[in-house]
Amino acid sequence: MPKESSIIRMMKNDYSMLKLNMDNTYKKTDMLLKLYRKVYWSIDERFDDLNNITYETCLGDYNTLTYLLNFAPDKELDTFKAKAISAMQTRLLIDLIGKAVIRVREYPDNGGIYYSIIDLKYMNFFKYSEDEILEELNLERSTYYRKKKEATVLLGYILFGFIMPDYVKKEK
Repeated sequence: MPKESSIIRMMKNDYSMLKLNMDNTYKKTDMLLKLYRKVYWSIDERFDDLNNITYETCLGDYNTLTYLLNFAPDKELDTFKAKAISAMQTRLLIDLIGKAVIRVREYPDNGGIYYSIIDLKYMNFFKYSEDEILEELNLERSTYYRKKKEATVLLGYILFGFIMPDYVKKEK
């Protein structure tokens, strides 16, 4: 079993202070990162679909809303609401992840490298291969894997420990 890095050991203490389970948060963050590029790409398509529904219905913003709220059949209105809510929730999650990633970049110890790993591996429009990332960041493979784990742990800590709780507080 590989030895834990000093950052991971330190983060365990930080996680416990916030009463977060590090392993579960890591898994959730890893899953979000793996889905990020596809979700980010699809969100524009979903907003385009919503625009198509509204523009095909009555060609205009205010009139569209009036039509949907007052004259559209309930099923059509429910479908539009469900799609709009889903798209807005997805957009919100993308924005919250983006804020967390910016905070990772500002982290004093290796924040820049953590940010670059997350960006190149998961968020960048272009999908970089592992070898391209290693070359771009001038890292050895073992160092890359260690830093990638540290970056994911740190991102989860920031996202689930600060960014999301702050958002929930503001919404209350």
